[in-house]
Amino acid sequence: MVQALIIEGWMAQILGLLLVAALLSRREYSTANRLLAFGLSCAVFRQAILTLQLSGTLENFPILSGASFPVQMVGIPTFSLYVTALTTPDFRIERRHAIHLLPLVIGFALLSQPPLFQIAVKVIVVLPYLILAHIQVRAFAVQSKDFMSDITLLHLNWLRTLLTGVYAMLAVDALDVVTGPAVQVWILVPSVGLIGMLALAYFSLRVSPVFAHETRYRSPALEQKKETNRLPEDQLERQKERLIEVLEEKQLYLNHELRLSDLAEALDIRPYRVSEILNRGLQTTFYDLINSYRVSKARELLLAPDSAQFNLLGIAMESGFKSKSVFNEVFKKSTGMTPSQFRSGKMTESRHSDA
Repeated sequence: MVQALIIEGWMAQILGLLLVAALLSRREYSTANRLLAFGLSCAVFRQAILTLQLSGTLENFPILSGASFPVQMVGIPTFSLYVTALTTPDFRIERRHAIHLLPLVIGFALLSQPPLFQIAVKVIVVLPYLILAHIQVRAFAVQSKDFMSDITLLHLNWLRTLLTGVYAMLAVDALDVVTGPAVQVWILVPSVGLIGMLALAYFSLRVSPVFAHETRYRSPALEQKKETNRLPEDQLERQKERLIEVLEEKQLYLNHELRLSDLAEALDIRPYRVSEILNRGLQTTFYDLINSYRVSKARELLLAPDSAQFNLLGIAMESGFKSKSVFNEVFKKSTGMTPSQFRSGKMTESRHSDA
């Protein structure tokens, strides 16, 4: 049992180091990836400490043992900075970010304190950072509706996975302190760590390019250009009519992964100009406009005489939606009922009219 856990611990460290190397080798969005690599290195370090403890050789490395708690304290702020870097255009590390080293200082200051006190302090420090990370990503998702027709493309569920891993680690720490030395709960950490590394490897390497792609349209220079180079009202009206015409004739909304940049390319104008037409001319967001067309298409398909032979997923895909869950959510928000309720209601009305 112990030997298997030791092997798991070393496997987690090897996997973590490989992921660190992969992150550092990526040039795109390098600041975010370096921050994640540093935070991941903190997790790898802790895995090494626990593996040495399992093997009974930790007493040979007293310096490493003493550094474990401070390193844990600096890992979460680094993760929070990683989220900020992903969701902020032209993000750079500045002097003001040095405040995030305070948990590291607190960790060294509390080295002589009992484990229960250290766990309590860790929770107090970790939770605000996790909440901030949640708020940051949620705000980014809302803003992304100006550029994306389906925000599930951002793979935002990766954050929930990572947060679940952090909570699991905290739970193991707390349980270890509560049960005392008689029950060695801490031996579960290598297994939790290995699962966490696998999840992190899968999600982090997927989301960075996607976030980087979306933040391209949010640079301060573009925002300033939008404000200082606005279309005259007559041109705005003509461009609005042209946008609707191109969108409907080419049925661009049927593209599951349609982005504002794709619509801009079809109109042969800059993406920021499309945003202006949507915001000033149509008083809507790209997300809402495209999905209004998709809902209209879905309603048309659901009302068709032969619609009963098609399942809802098929109708969703034919209408431009990428998944049934998004289809249900957007359709209900627009009509006040789910697609299945809408179809059942229309069938009932049809039977009553026939009678």
